[in-house]
Amino acid sequence: MNKSYEWISLLVSEGTLEILKYLAERDVGHFKELRSLKNFRTKRNFSSNTISLRIKELVGYGAIERTISDSKGRNLVAYRITDAGRKCIELADKFDDELSVVLKKK
Repeated sequence: MNKSYEWISLLVSEGTLEILKYLAERDVGHFKELRSLKNFRTKRNFSSNTISLRIKELVGYGAIERTISDSKGRNLVAYRITDAGRKCIELADKFDDELSVVLKKK
């Protein structure tokens, strides 16, 4: 049984759920806003590199979409969550609920 756990690995990667939940609560998000997100567990800000990599992965997997609009002669890049991204949050919430029953924090 050689399962790669590619999807669950993305879901639990640093910054994934924070980005998805932020975008689920808003119409759009921009890199600067996403860069200010804090890690749920450590309460520390993510590095620009982490946010950039996670955005690229989430766009590649179809969990968020990237849009570019013209604003005062400049390209403005924004991100929106997709239905697939919303489903990922739903599954993560269920997974967390189930794990909290199996694993108890001491």
